[in-house]
Amino acid sequence: MADPRDDIRFSVVIAAYNAEQTIAGAIRSCLEQSFPPHEIIVVDDASTDGTVATVRSFGEQVMLVCMERNGGPARARNRGMDTATGTHIAFLDADDT
Repeated sequence: MADPRDDIRFSVVIAAYNAEQTIAGAIRSCLEQSFPPHEIIVVDDASTDGTVATVRSFGEQVMLVCMERNGGPARARNRGMDTATGTHIAFLDADDT
């Protein structure tokens, strides 16, 4: 019998702005789930700290989308939704684990 979860693909969207201190923990918490995400998308909302470098340190495990100018969390989440390819979308704040 097929596992019904085989048809479920979660795209995790994380909007981040100056989240250098917390984004790694949020990403690790996604990667450590018992039901792994289809993709993790971090939308950097024009951070001025080391957020982008921290996200890039995860390599191909995480898709990074960089906004050219700060537009706030709703705009960043919408950009992440537009990028997502999963069947379901889960939002995670950059300081959540």
